[in-house]
Amino acid sequence: MISAFLASCKANGSLRSVNPHRQNDIYIDYNGEKLINLSSNDYLNLGHDLTIRQEFLAFLSASDALFSSTSSRLLTGTFAEHSLFEEKASKLFHKSCLMFNSGFDANSGILQVLGGKETLFLADKLIHASMIDGIKGSGAKFMRFAHNDIEHLETLIVKYQEKFKEIIIITEAVFSMDGDFAPLNKLVLLKEKYPLIKLYVDEAHSFGVYGKSGLGLCCKLNILDKVDYILCTLGKAAGSCGAFFLCDAMTKEYLMNTVRPFIFTTSLPPVNALHASFMLNKLNEAEKRRESLEKAAGQVRSCLKDLGFNVISSSQIIPIVVNTNEAAVKGSEFFKEHGFFVLPIRHPTVPVGQARLRLSLSAGMDETVIEKLCAVIEKFKDFLEKDK
Repeated sequence: MISAFLASCKANGSLRSVNPHRQNDIYIDYNGEKLINLSSNDYLNLGHDLTIRQEFLAFLSASDALFSSTSSRLLTGTFAEHSLFEEKASKLFHKSCLMFNSGFDANSGILQVLGGKETLFLADKLIHASMIDGIKGSGAKFMRFAHNDIEHLETLIVKYQEKFKEIIIITEAVFSMDGDFAPLNKLVLLKEKYPLIKLYVDEAHSFGVYGKSGLGLCCKLNILDKVDYILCTLGKAAGSCGAFFLCDAMTKEYLMNTVRPFIFTTSLPPVNALHASFMLNKLNEAEKRRESLEKAAGQVRSCLKDLGFNVISSSQIIPIVVNTNEAAVKGSEFFKEHGFFVLPIRHPTVPVGQARLRLSLSAGMDETVIEKLCAVIEKFKDFLEKDK
């Protein structure tokens, strides 16, 4: 079975591997060359900022934070550093906060226990694998609605509202592969129209990038108080690690007693929880970085539109859909040859026939880098025409 699977992946161009690369600022070393990294989620360039790193190390030298928790949160694995982070995030969002080792742990574990037989999950077609795993493990009824299609979603609500006590709508704020926004304001209107609805929003790719102090798209749209459940990750724009979940106090207590990845996992090391709190402060100071990122993303999207590409993104995640795995791999090599590290995104990460190059921009990319990228995209357009 294993050998057959690997042979099949190799044949259809979807076999993956992991390779270590030295990274510094917006650059990555690849086969002895220094390329501009367009495959990182360090959107604000905080994670690769050596000045911030040195500042934290100086801060750490005055701390007694340990490098391992050696236990789960419910045993002896909750330290002052975990509580400090949760208290800080709770004050920022005006919700209860629970810290997790990763976004995948949080989504898969929480959704597994958030619904039961009297719950209907209605999930956007393009939500992350972690949420799908959680929903499937819950035993609750679930259905997928067409991506960002409010009419389809409401049709399902009307059809099933009499059969369930609650309906939980699940979406991402910024979708990780398409880079487009969920229609969050319209989802809030649906919630207000149908009292049995609750909203679950994954802000993995929007936390740090949007809103006051980088608190996310829900904050930017002023709907934090209208969204029941929010998941934020710390390993992307925040430049740290882990994740945290925002909800009401009773739900937090329930999750602490039911979520398996919380109960049965050794918690994040206290030093990492301390770093997460430190980076929350840096997000608050990163407004110029957010402005720079938004400007750069707008320039690249405009470039693609002008060249005739179908631009589905509204954010710093900008896909160039090339359809086949082979075209994505060739495109990746093209960009590497022209100074940009861009990895091919293939099935099962995206649906069959929607393979792509995912350009992930960073606030560290100045005007010169963006102009160079647009020039390479123009050359790539010619490359695609010739390769047909």
